[in-house]
Amino acid sequence: MVNVLMIGCGGIAGLRHIPALSANPDACVYGFFDGATGRAAATAEKYGGKAYGSLEEALADPAIDAAVVCTPTKSHCALTVQALEAGKHVLCEKPMAASAEDARMMIAASEKAGKKLMISHNQRRYEPHIKAKELLERGEIGRLLTYRTFLGIKGPEYASVDGVNNAYFSRALSGRGVMSDVGSHRVDLMHYIVGSRYKRVLSYTPTLAKCKPDGTPIEVDDNSMSIVEMENGVVGLIVTSWTSMSGNDRLTQLFGAEGVITLYREDHPVVVEYVDGTVAYYDFPSNPAQSETLLTDIDALFIRCIEDDTDPFVTGEDGLEVVLTLDAIEESNRTGTWAEVRRR
Repeated sequence: MVNVLMIGCGGIAGLRHIPALSANPDACVYGFFDGATGRAAATAEKYGGKAYGSLEEALADPAIDAAVVCTPTKSHCALTVQALEAGKHVLCEKPMAASAEDARMMIAASEKAGKKLMISHNQRRYEPHIKAKELLERGEIGRLLTYRTFLGIKGPEYASVDGVNNAYFSRALSGRGVMSDVGSHRVDLMHYIVGSRYKRVLSYTPTLAKCKPDGTPIEVDDNSMSIVEMENGVVGLIVTSWTSMSGNDRLTQLFGAEGVITLYREDHPVVVEYVDGTVAYYDFPSNPAQSETLLTDIDALFIRCIEDDTDPFVTGEDGLEVVLTLDAIEESNRTGTWAEVRRR
């Protein structure tokens, strides 16, 4: 049994991690800490468990084995390093960090402590994405040439416990906007599905609609469009948005020399159209709508890597790859030109 501390008790913790861990027979949501007064106590009352008055108190508790960090991005590094140094394994929400320097500090702390560090890139575990990777690896559409992938939501204010005053709209707390919050999902997913790192990007990340309560534009981007070139020569288009007002938009298309794979089509979750005109359809026991929030087994994989002493399913190095690519996206938007993904 792995006893888990929730660090941050907002929307992500309540919608994803707490339900997933509570349903896991090998895990116990043992305790809660949140910087907002009263939030940990309210969460503990709702789900059961112990509310801690300080992070130091929580991390000093020998009953705690692991922590899940569900706080604004800029705080990920300090909280993760603190938990690792206290001897706790860590599952950190995406994106891993606000800078490559922070991400590398987290990896170093994990290695020094000998504790697991996993990043919660949960979209790798959606069934259509798992099937797409399988189809590509067996050469179902021949050599992959290009892809286009979209991920849009109405905006974090619709899910955050703080509404329009959420941390995602604050550059001081989040570091960047939709390209980090939503875009990190797709940057990681296409790296994983395609099986190649990013080489360079050409990006535009405007603020088009989202405003603060006083009516002035938010401090970060609310839409992001990036042409990406990968090291294996595949070229892609990644579009993410906080202004998809009809709900989640998860469409992805992968174009190969011998066919096209479409994910999250309205009639089937996976469709393969071959060059000879034939079509294959793939369905699953549950085919939820694009707008439905899905629980995945990402938390279960975290618990399993602790119990089995195996490498995390999404490593710190995977998280660093995302941060480095986000850095290039930000640079390209600023300069208006292609930006290389700089790994040194």
